[in-house]
Amino acid sequence: MYRKFLCFIFSILLICNITSAATLPDISADGAILIETTTNTILYSKNLNETFYPASTTKILTSLAIAEDLPLNQIITKSQDALNNVPSDSSQIGLNVGDSYTVLDGLHAVLMASDNFVCYDLAKADSGSIQNFATKMNTLAFSFGATRTNFVNPHGYHDPLHYTTPFSLSQIALHAFSNPVVEKIAGTQSYNFKVANTGKIIPITHTAALLDPNSTYYNEHVVAAKTGYHTPAGRTLVAKARYDNIELIAVVMRTDAPLQFEDINKLFKYGSENFTLGTDQSMQPYIINNTYSPWAKPYVERALDEGWITRTTHNYTTPITMRTFLSLLRDATDYTVNSFLDDKIQYNGSSIYRENLPTTRGEIAQIIYEYLSNLDLALIPSEVIISDIDSVSPKMQEAIEFCVKSGLLNTRNGNAFSPDMPVTYEEAICLISKITDISNNYNSYHL
Repeated sequence: MYRKFLCFIFSILLICNITSAATLPDISADGAILIETTTNTILYSKNLNETFYPASTTKILTSLAIAEDLPLNQIITKSQDALNNVPSDSSQIGLNVGDSYTVLDGLHAVLMASDNFVCYDLAKADSGSIQNFATKMNTLAFSFGATRTNFVNPHGYHDPLHYTTPFSLSQIALHAFSNPVVEKIAGTQSYNFKVANTGKIIPITHTAALLDPNSTYYNEHVVAAKTGYHTPAGRTLVAKARYDNIELIAVVMRTDAPLQFEDINKLFKYGSENFTLGTDQSMQPYIINNTYSPWAKPYVERALDEGWITRTTHNYTTPITMRTFLSLLRDATDYTVNSFLDDKIQYNGSSIYRENLPTTRGEIAQIIYEYLSNLDLALIPSEVIISDIDSVSPKMQEAIEFCVKSGLLNTRNGNAFSPDMPVTYEEAICLISKITDISNNYNSYHL
């Protein structure tokens, strides 16, 4: 019976493919985030809670407050007060003091051409003073969950106390671009601004290359965008894109031109190609994560069906930590034969740091060897030549040789094992799936 069971092991221990599929996007910006709009799920982040200067992306919150508060046909006049208080090097469309326009046209000037003077006059019309409007902005931001935020003006001209984070800005964008007026204007590529008192037409063009069909960075799926720039902030950009399978909002903060457009398009490509919005039996939406390689699909689907992994937006092709691997192995196998794993997961001292680093092929081999040794299944005779394990401990050498002999882990580049190479999440799921088969059949053979 035991020999029959060893033959079974060899029949199921297929080598897990090591090719990668959906690698994480290489983002130049210092801060970035990608969210799905229905579930508000984070699909990618980089320094999501670090503070940055938003520059003119501030204007999406300003525009939301104005669109919700003021009638779109209300007339606003460019004031001397705006000229006196807004820095002269601010972006503008060229209005003179005394020129008037509707709130609707003013929002186009703000969201498309980033006019700071129009921002100033709209804010005063809304709240009576810039200070009162800034208080309203912060109250709104906090209500959206954008708590690591402080706005002191409506336009984003640099002030050390005017800051936000990629996460907070994504939450502001989520609400601002949910307003149909704001979304439509922020997605308009060209517009004729009418000066109400003279009848003069000022053609304005959106500053976001994402919306320009003649631009290298054009993205037909983008439905709203807002750019931002000043020297301390660098280039910032917020955008919303709508695909057949998913709707996304992306934020990039502090990079150089034109990398902000490249980054946003990388994020939208990553999100739309690797995630889908699904609906469960109770009609609740959830994210379907397809970041695994094609070979890993059956293993991931099995792990989800059996419940030893849960739905996640974690990229399956990125390295796994030892703690996560041990937890998955414990959840996937029979407790009567895996109880020793509890002692492997430490929660004090230096182990906290070590267990949360990416784990390696050599370390994984040791865990597998110890686990199967507990089942008396680690003594499979065979010869194997491995060229690059002389530098590891004898204990790890023995474990690696067993895993290669048994077919659980393969050599790479000829006879090299690469013991220091990280193990990806999908590779770990594949390994645990096969170990689960061994464990389950071990139990059945020993009933």
